[in-house]
Amino acid sequence: MLIKVCGQVFETVNVALGFISLATIAIGAVSTFTGLGLRLITKGGVEIIPEERAESLTTFGMGLCLYGGVGFAGAVVAAASAANLLDAVDKDEEESQTFGNNRLVFKPSDSVQQESSDSLYLYQLMNLNGCRALDGKLIVGRIEDELNRKLVIYDELGSFDIDLLMEIFDTDCDQDKLIGKAFSSTLSRPRDATRDFIDFHRPQLQFKADFRADIEKCAGCRNFHGADKVVCGYHPFGWDESCACPDWQPDKNNQRAYFPYEREEILQRLNQDIEPNRAYLSKNDDGTLTLWDNHTLRRFHFSWAGILLEDSNDSDKLLELGEHARLSSYIQYFAVRAVVEFDYSAKIDDFAKQLKDIATIEIGDEGISIRTNYCPRLNSKITRTYRFRFDGVPLYSYESIVPVELKHNYNLVTFIGWLKANRTKVGI
Repeated sequence: MLIKVCGQVFETVNVALGFISLATIAIGAVSTFTGLGLRLITKGGVEIIPEERAESLTTFGMGLCLYGGVGFAGAVVAAASAANLLDAVDKDEEESQTFGNNRLVFKPSDSVQQESSDSLYLYQLMNLNGCRALDGKLIVGRIEDELNRKLVIYDELGSFDIDLLMEIFDTDCDQDKLIGKAFSSTLSRPRDATRDFIDFHRPQLQFKADFRADIEKCAGCRNFHGADKVVCGYHPFGWDESCACPDWQPDKNNQRAYFPYEREEILQRLNQDIEPNRAYLSKNDDGTLTLWDNHTLRRFHFSWAGILLEDSNDSDKLLELGEHARLSSYIQYFAVRAVVEFDYSAKIDDFAKQLKDIATIEIGDEGISIRTNYCPRLNSKITRTYRFRFDGVPLYSYESIVPVELKHNYNLVTFIGWLKANRTKVGI
């Protein structure tokens, strides 16, 4: 920012210098021609001013022209240098955005040294608004964490690749629906990873118009046929069920590496373990997974690699599993969890005594309500109502009025405890 301000100041001074130089050249030209004219008139026999003064005027004018020309040439060179500097600063600012406490910096893959490795990368389709160089363009990139910033290595997508990606992701020819879609690849360059991803789905793309079934599920399967309007020998008309095809087998000539929890059949096996305890794991197209707890109405977000996404504003976590527990620990927890139904309606009188002069508690047809005259978010006296089921589970776990301290442990009992601990603020 300081470089940009200094450059703008220098540019303003330079413009002023340019105008002064032009004015100097103009005055010098007038003086030169005036002096020459007077000398010619003097030589013709008519002396208006002494010849010495006319000669001095000519010399003075020529000097002004020389200095003005040098100044103008210098101003042009300096202006070009300042413009290049400002363009470089603008480009750097345009390719940087604030992301939380870090900077999000965008770099074309050609400007970043690529090292060969066995890493598996997550690529996402993005569209930047307000960036002059990339405004309105669809890009594909991967994010790398660095000290105090996040680096996005990207490549622009051509129209042909965009059309094929819309077919793969079924966006109904709507390019905007591609934004946020993700895929994995072992290739480090975004453009190479995109083409490899498209080539993997190409056998299904060329026959997609011939089938009503979702044949994207057949990608990478050695049993896929496609010709003559036959999907495969096991399922001639395709696999129409929402679950993964039980006869899918990898094609050795068309294989891809996957994240541990990227494939649908993996999620299907995990759901068989946790669904009896009212939990469900679903895959999102943006490279994430959502683990739903249908008993407590909570949700937990993970990456396809099984890492808990703590940066997500609407993601929860189980404190009893530790700060950095992975998806495997959560699956194990929900697989053995015992769902116990408890009715707190019989304890309303006891809760009312505990909350005397702090809040009012009521029981209704839909559950239990607690009304306070304090808003923890605004730290001010505003009436707020918190609603819970009879078993103490909050009806709205993630509404904005929930105290920050209870973000990962919010229920009827913990909220009453929080109210008692903060009675000086909340008291009626």
